[in-house]
Amino acid sequence: MNTTAKVNKEGHVKQLAVVFCIWKVLLLTLAAFCPGPGYDTSALILLDLSIERHTSFSQAPLHDRFTLNLFRWDSIYFAKAAKRYKVHEQEWAFSWAYSKFIRFIAQVGTSVDADPQLQRCIVAGIAVSNFCHFLSVLVLYRLLTISLRSPQRYQIAYVGAVLHVLTPASLFLSAPYAEALFSLLNLTGMLHYAQSRTIAQDALPNIWEDAYKLSAGVLFGLATLMRSNGLLSGFVLLYDVARYLPEVVSMRLTAHDLRRIIVTCVSGSFVALGFVWPQYLAYAEFCAPNREPQGRLWCMSTVPSIYSWVQSHYWNVGLFRYWTLPNLPLFLMAAPMLWLLLESSAMVIRSSFQPPKRGRPVPQPGVTGVSKTTSRATHCFPELVIPQLVLSIAAITSFHVQIVNRISSGYPTWYLMVATWLVHGLSASSSKANLQQKSQWIVRGMIVYAIVQGMLFANFLPPA
Repeated sequence: MNTTAKVNKEGHVKQLAVVFCIWKVLLLTLAAFCPGPGYDTSALILLDLSIERHTSFSQAPLHDRFTLNLFRWDSIYFAKAAKRYKVHEQEWAFSWAYSKFIRFIAQVGTSVDADPQLQRCIVAGIAVSNFCHFLSVLVLYRLLTISLRSPQRYQIAYVGAVLHVLTPASLFLSAPYAEALFSLLNLTGMLHYAQSRTIAQDALPNIWEDAYKLSAGVLFGLATLMRSNGLLSGFVLLYDVARYLPEVVSMRLTAHDLRRIIVTCVSGSFVALGFVWPQYLAYAEFCAPNREPQGRLWCMSTVPSIYSWVQSHYWNVGLFRYWTLPNLPLFLMAAPMLWLLLESSAMVIRSSFQPPKRGRPVPQPGVTGVSKTTSRATHCFPELVIPQLVLSIAAITSFHVQIVNRISSGYPTWYLMVATWLVHGLSASSSKANLQQKSQWIVRGMIVYAIVQGMLFANFLPPA
């Protein structure tokens, strides 16, 4: 790394830390002063079992009110499971591994044999989410710097990382939710994959190439333990294997290529394990021979999956099940983010298969132009867009569409697109100025949505 790049990187990291702290202070301060306890008092009941709970809440110190205001929606399931493990079937829709992790953090300094207090589990979840969100911002910055070929790559990466700070996920990345930890693991997995591909440009075998590829699979598997959509990152590794199909068909596969295929397949097995392992634990819990399987139809399925059963049975998740007239406002709410995900995905895919124009050099394999108007920035690893594309299609067709505003935080391509528009729109070109104006409206919308969504979340109001 040259001196200029090193100075840029160090300066950007410090600036990102400042931006992150300012944004978090703003959001968390607003959350702390929300009136609460909200229309749903289940969180207050769990924290205070006395019949005088409302009087006690009105007189509670600010830090207690702050804790309650971040103990909303799914965080109730995560924190309860962290305190006393999972008891009910529907709780398996929420990450078993994340609850175990915040239980471990909550038990620091206490006896590991005793169940931690619920309040400690909530505070542990808040600390983990904010810390992981900050690390995720730095990882995204690093990922974008090595994924781009552009004189302005450090500036684009910096703007993209700032967008990750201001993400529409809002307080979901500060509350006891798995989103922040998922984002960190998924983006780090993509970073390790990109580093493996960078090393692979050398024709000679390299142990670090294999190490990064295997660690990418482990990280994707851990991300899948946090959120099931981490399984989509396995498509990146599947694409990596599919690249060698022409050599396999033509019988031109070298020993080095075969080694890479084997390493990639082993890496992908970690992703599959991240999804299968919790299903096995639940099967052993509910479908063991000494258990009564009646009422648990999923135990008798050909491929039993408690996650699929719970999502379908308790939350009506399934193909086109969310396509009802009352849910139209939720589709409209998710529409801007869905457009960003689909547009950025299509942009990378189009440029990946775009034939070179006459008089222009043929693009290098694996190097993809971001768009016609931003040809100075090229994306070296277009396969990283595949999980984001599949996620956006699944959000439209198969699950609660509004949650795409928060789970999109763990995917890098849309940050790259908006950041590229902002940076390249600074030129005098009218078309690029229009791009910058469009991206400025996107950023304003993100900030407004994040603040409004955060305040609704703190008051236990939908959407969640």
